[in-house]
Amino acid sequence: MPIPATASSNPNPNPNPNPNPNANPNSDETPTSVSGHGWPLFPLALAALLLRTLGEHTWAYVVAAVLGGVGLLGALIGLGECVGALRRGPARARGKAAWVAFLLLAGCFVVINRLITTW
Repeated sequence: MPIPATASSNPNPNPNPNPNPNANPNSDETPTSVSGHGWPLFPLALAALLLRTLGEHTWAYVVAAVLGGVGLLGALIGLGECVGALRRGPARARGKAAWVAFLLLAGCFVVINRLITTW
């Protein structure tokens, strides 16, 4: 016959079943990192740099277009996450989301502008 659990036999003295101390106990969803959605800036910056330095070569234009396409696709996904954070996040997260959204839009504009003017 199993022995019933008592308060002294509990290996976890924390009565809170939530393992994440930063999570909002009143919210059903976990907070997401807005700053993690800025990764598309890396391929966008590489594409812009490649177009600026070696844009007159065909191979550089094609590689920059592929990198820019990956960056633009990632930026669209990141912008969707940023808009969601702007709509439901606290004031501090809204500022971060607005900054990341601005950087993603600026990066997209620079790459598209360079692709058009280099063509």
